[in-house]
Amino acid sequence: MQVRRVRRPSVMKKVLLCALALAAVSAAERTESPLQPGGRDAAYRVGPGDVLEIAVFEVEELSRSAAVAADGRIRLPLIGPVEVQGLTPPEIETKISAGYADGYLRDPQVSVAVVDFRSQPVSVLGAVREPGVYQLLGRRRLSDVLALAGGLSEEVGDTIRIGRGGDGEGAGELQVSVGALLSGETTPQNDPYIEPHDSIQVGKAGIVYVLGAVGRPGGFPIKDQEPMTVLRAISLAEGDEGVAARKRARVIRRRDGQESEMPIRLDRILEGKDPDPTLEANDIVYLPDSKLKKSLNRGSEAVIQMATGVVIWRR
Repeated sequence: MQVRRVRRPSVMKKVLLCALALAAVSAAERTESPLQPGGRDAAYRVGPGDVLEIAVFEVEELSRSAAVAADGRIRLPLIGPVEVQGLTPPEIETKISAGYADGYLRDPQVSVAVVDFRSQPVSVLGAVREPGVYQLLGRRRLSDVLALAGGLSEEVGDTIRIGRGGDGEGAGELQVSVGALLSGETTPQNDPYIEPHDSIQVGKAGIVYVLGAVGRPGGFPIKDQEPMTVLRAISLAEGDEGVAARKRARVIRRRDGQESEMPIRLDRILEGKDPDPTLEANDIVYLPDSKLKKSLNRGSEAVIQMATGVVIWRR
């Protein structure tokens, strides 16, 4: 496969604009909200030993500090024990407000903050279904904690990183292969025990984009178990529509600030006469046809509108 530098002809430039719009949509979906320190962190889940500062607006007699007991409850005037273990401060506010609204106060306004952290939190971020801070109840392995976070999401990559603070022997970062974890073999390397205050970052897969005359244009994650090739990417995009100019297909790649266009003969690849190229993260596979070419020639604005309307499918 011959690689040559190009000067961004008009069609290629508009295809790049199309891909940039897709990338912006993907980035917006993939952005993580960083966990903020302090008791008002909405992602923190309360556990036994934590101390909560509870303020009931304009009812000073009901405002107080309350420690979470071993059974996960706090005791409050009038409404008695309230189960708070595993809840976030906003969820606790809602629960206490509902308790006081049931025959005691009209439209109670409640504020809850964690002022003393005594529990065993661990943060789980990245490619999981429910990122957040969770409590370790007893000794738990990585797979157990990931289950608390709803399990791995479909955009999971190849590696899970476990950050561990402190000055002990285990301080630093531990890397776990997603493939090894999913193998089901429980070993200290594949499924290690998690310690309080560990930070688990589940890596996300790189994305390749398929545009043009395909069934479902969009972005698709690269999985370690299955290398992403041109034919596989087109297959994930539900194949060409029978009107693609297979002799004029191309891969557009950006590296070190430079775009390069790699012409590929899709017809020869399908016949087994040319190798099926392996793609890299953020590559664009473009299959032109006359209909798309006409739409591209209407201007960059129309192309960007079309691109932002494309759903990025992940499997």
